[in-house]
Amino acid sequence: MHFEIRQADTHWAWVLLNDANETIAESDQTFPSAAQASTAALAFAHLVARAGKSLTVASPSGTLL
Repeated sequence: MHFEIRQADTHWAWVLLNDANETIAESDQTFPSAAQASTAALAFAHLVARAGKSLTVASPSGTLL
């Protein structure tokens, strides 16, 4: 997966694409600059990573399920 920062008229947005370039997620708002859209994409990635860690459950043997 990878992010793309796209221009939408005079504003910018981020889009998360899979390996087949299909849209997985996209920003629900636009940003005045590409840098702000990129920062928002990074923040989204951090939130998803944190959510993924909270879904990880250890079994009694110590392995991850």
